[in-house]
This record gives sequence, structure tokens and C-alpha cells, in this order.
Amino acid sequence: MRTFTLSLGTLCCAALLLSPGRTEACGGFFCSNVPILQSGEDIVFDIGDGKVEAHIGIQYAGEATDFSWVVPVHGVPTLKVSSPQFLQYVRQATQPSFQLQWDQNSCWEQAILVDAAAKGYPPGANADAGTSGVTVLYQGQVGPYDSVVLAADDRQLLAGWLKDNGYTLADPSVLDPYLGQGYNFLALKLQKDRSVGELRPIAIDFGGALPCIPIRLTAVATRPDLPITAYVFAEHRAVPVNYRHALINETRIDWLRGASNYLEVASRAVDEAGGRAFLTEYAGPSAPFANPPEWMLPGPSLDTSILAQKTHPVDFTLALFAQNFPRGDGAIFAMFQKYIPLPKALEGIVTPQQFYNSIEQYRSDIDNDPNRLPFDAAGFAQELQTTIVEPLLHAREILEHRPYLTRLFTTMSAEEMTVDPEFDFNATAPEVKQVHTATATATCNLDGTPSKVRITLEDGRSWEVEPYGSGGLVDGPYAERIEQYAAIGGPGLIADNTPAIDDVIRRAGGSLPGVGCACNGAAAAGPGGALLLFGLLSLGARRSARRRC
Repeated sequence: MRTFTLSLGTLCCAALLLSPGRTEACGGFFCSNVPILQSGEDIVFDIGDGKVEAHIGIQYAGEATDFSWVVPVHGVPTLKVSSPQFLQYVRQATQPSFQLQWDQNSCWEQAILVDAAAKGYPPGANADAGTSGVTVLYQGQVGPYDSVVLAADDRQLLAGWLKDNGYTLADPSVLDPYLGQGYNFLALKLQKDRSVGELRPIAIDFGGALPCIPIRLTAVATRPDLPITAYVFAEHRAVPVNYRHALINETRIDWLRGASNYLEVASRAVDEAGGRAFLTEYAGPSAPFANPPEWMLPGPSLDTSILAQKTHPVDFTLALFAQNFPRGDGAIFAMFQKYIPLPKALEGIVTPQQFYNSIEQYRSDIDNDPNRLPFDAAGFAQELQTTIVEPLLHAREILEHRPYLTRLFTTMSAEEMTVDPEFDFNATAPEVKQVHTATATATCNLDGTPSKVRITLEDGRSWEVEPYGSGGLVDGPYAERIEQYAAIGGPGLIADNTPAIDDVIRRAGGSLPGVGCACNGAAAAGPGGALLLFGLLSLGARRSARRRC
């Protein structure tokens, strides 16, 4: 089966490669003259109906004229804009959480390609670029971007064409492995007079393939322990097939502080698996996320036909904000600036919300502006439809029509980015829950203050901690199990650290199911109680050194 690879464009410029073989994969970030460090990478895959669609968020800090995306590809991919609200919703809705339930009698309570060979090139393909040694296969616009697909075998000629046509490539030598190997090159840049605030996620539609995240070129501009999250909407659970799979040791979680050390635990578990492994943070039905309220993911109630009938810009603006259009979206504000030239009275306004708050009181200023142009309500409404509404509606289609969702997470540093992770689907792999729970019971002093707190996991293992110290054990491995998945069958066991973890619990005076308590006389907490600590608090704790298996 054909495998495609895709970089996560969460920073300025990403490279994307569509690979015909499972071992050929690559991606990277190219921007201006200096690579910009990524803070994290997210990508959403929609897989079904004989196609793969990848939604990639793009964040960028710099001048609009310096932005470009340069990507090695097979054939000519089909592009359209996606929705930043979609990526944000999926990330927040599927965030793993660790919930601590306190015993109700406790004295102490504390408060998450298109395959071109099959489909043919788009109109405009095979246009000769003359004697430059570069052939333009496709040229067009998508959202705020100019896009082009080029064929070239010479680095200097390709870099020269890109530079002459306003596309920035920091280090053309990174493309050397793909020159003369049958690859084309997709490049994106912001259209003239477009602002950085108009950057949109890109949805790239491919033919049948398996998801693969290119890592190797990302090493050029990454930070240590870069968080990488993939969300796969499909028929079955997605599993890493050339990376290991790790399960965290929940006794290392700081349950008293809402799992504030989760990133550290997850990162060190990946280390113990050899530095190249994924955790599954959720695997199960997508139905719980399929119908988000409109305040989280707008869409069904948005009606641009009503807006098209508003002939005055103030009335148009008030009608727009009366609906559930995402406030604060830079693309919408850019449309305001495009369709409603601001009089001097409105200079300095920099957000849609400020525009909305000010627009009514400046109706007369707009009416009396000598430079005012006829208001194009229909054009404004149509751009809202294509840029905002249609991507939101498509996002909801994905949520509703794909029955299964897998969320996979890892952290990687540059020295580990030597192999691109590949995924397949395993219909028999078990579900993985999003919510993890434990119970807590306090042992009290005579004055009612807590002296000890006993944490009990769902499997019955328990241990005692100081009430104002760490809520997890400070010793033992970070990975409970390290496995290797394939497309068929259960995972192969690489390491089972359960005996070592149980030994740490015993030495800490804890108890194991059916074994009894070796602690200072305190009984293990029973189930029940009010939910008081919950959620996953992202903490910037990072591992200080790599440990290899």
C-alpha cells in the first residue's frame, strides 16, 4: 500500500513529502534565512472513502513577504484551506485528564496524494517554464496563498526560480535527496497585500495511503523534546508500526496537582522506549466529539446569505457578530480591512472585537468618509463562506462520518529525528480511555489536619504521600510497558516494568491488590467521593538527559 508522509506545519514553513515507499519519508521547515524553532506540532488525518486528507496548522512570526512553504511531493496535491477552530477543538476535546476523587469522609480535599498518477494533473499542468530548467506543473491560489508545483532536477535552477518568483527557501541543499528522484516541489507563499494574520491551516487531499509523519528535516529547526500529536479519524485504531508503543507508569503521576508533571512522565517513558515511541492518549469512538456546541466549533448556524443583503457596512458587521462567527479570527479582521476602508476615527483598531465594539458609534464617520467606496456586501459574504464557513462545515463532517479516533503523542529531540514514524490500522487493538482516575483518602492528625494521603489507582495499587508534597512516587520507571504493534494481532511485548513498579510500591510502604498493606496502618481508599482535582495542566518540565533501552 502506498504510504504518504507529511510534516506538521505548526511553525512558519513546513516541508511535505509524498513517498511511494514506506522507507522513503521526509519533512522539514524552511523559512526566511534562519529556521524558526517549533514549539509543538499537531496534525489531523481524515482517512476513508479511498483518500487521505491531512489538516496542518500553520503558525508564523515574521514579515508576510518572508513566509513560504516548500515541499517535495509526488504528483500534484489538491489543496484547500482548513479551520484553525477545528484543530483547536480536536486538541482540547481529546486532551487526556487525570481525575482524583476524594473519599467523602476525608478530612482534606483539594481542588486536561491526491495520487497524481491516478487522477491526472490539474488544469495548467505541463506548462513549460522556458529555458530555466524548471517546469511549472500547476499554478493557482488557495485561500490567502499563491501555490505552485514545479519539476526540476537542478538545485540552483530550482532555488533561482523560487527566489525570482518570491518564494523563500532558507537552505536549498536540504532538497538535494529529492532532485532527480522523480519528485516535484510544491511551494506556497502569501498573496500580495495579504497579512500574516490571514494564515490559515491547509487541508491536503491525497489518494489512498497510510499516514506517516516526517521528522528528519524537522531536526533542522526543533527544540529539545518537541511535543508531537497526531489525531487520526478512520475506521479503526491507528498504531505506530516502525516506532514502539509505550504505556506510562501512573504511579509517577502527581495526582495531587492535576497531573502537572504529565509531559515529563510521558517524555521519559518515550526515552525508556529508546527515544522513538508513541503513547496512545485516546483510542475509541469519535461519537463523543461529533457534535460540539457552536461556541466551541461554529458552523451550522452561520448564514452568509443574510449578510449579503446588508447594504451598509455597520449593519453587515452587526449581523455578522450576531451569528457565531469566531471572534478574534485574524482572517475575518483582514476582510473588514479589505471591504470596509476605515475612516480616521477607526484607526488603531487591531481586532474584530474592537471593530465590533466601535462600529456603531462611528456610523456617521463611515457615511461621511470622502474616500468611502461602494460596500461590496456580496463579495464580503462570499469570502466569509469560502474561508470561514465551508472549512468549519467540512470539519464537522469529519467528526460525524469517521467512527474511530486515535490520538497519538510523543516528544522528540533533534538527534532522535532520524526515522519517520509510520502508522497502520489495527482492528483488534483495544480502546484507550481519555480519563484516568484515582482515589484519595487522608489520615488526619488530632487537630483535623492531614498527616498522610493515600492514592489508590483503579487497579487497586496504592501508596502514601505527604499532603503537600508530590502526589506520585519518586522512584521507578516511567513506562509501565513497552510494546511493538503491527497491523494485525496484539502488541508484541518488549518490556514489562510492572514487577519493578510493584517493588517500588512495596518499598514505599504501599499495597498491591490481594497482597495487603505494608504502610503505616492506613487503609486504602475506597471508590466514590466528589471529583475535585481534574484536568491536565501542561507543565514545561522536560527531561534533562536521554536514557536509551
